[in-house]
Amino acid sequence: MGLLTAIKVFFKAFKDPAGAQQFLEPSKEPLKQLPAALDSDPSHLRLLSILQRTGRLVDFLQEDISSFEDAQVGAAVRKIHEDCQKTLDDLVAIRPLMEENEGAKIQIPAGYDPSAIKLVGNLQGTPPFTGILIHRGWKAHKKSLPKKTDKHLDEILCPAEVEISHKN
Repeated sequence: MGLLTAIKVFFKAFKDPAGAQQFLEPSKEPLKQLPAALDSDPSHLRLLSILQRTGRLVDFLQEDISSFEDAQVGAAVRKIHEDCQKTLDDLVAIRPLMEENEGAKIQIPAGYDPSAIKLVGNLQGTPPFTGILIHRGWKAHKKSLPKKTDKHLDEILCPAEVEISHKN
């Protein structure tokens, strides 16, 4: 979910540069610690590390792109998108939750799963509801994130890289 949110934020930044600039400015508030539940299972960090290794996603998201032309950003995004999409498909196999096309009129039956379907708009009465599909949703159909095999810190998503040019 965090990766999808990051990608959405990236594209919204193109529509609202002022809002993106506010986000990029450092906050005066201290950073909060991760909740214990996330801290005990670092699989989200492992996925982020893999996306960094295969598509350099973290490098891109951390880069200040405000000085680049749209064409330059677009060219970079194309490669990152291709590499990260392939990695996600290999590891998670993300598929649409609903098969109907966005914009289609659909019926939501009584007993629907609210974790799978988010109802928005003028919600009155009880199901069944009829509405327009705004987003098809996503579901992970395969979860094959590799297990951690080394003793490195989970927080290290990508090691620093140093080129040694001469002996001291």
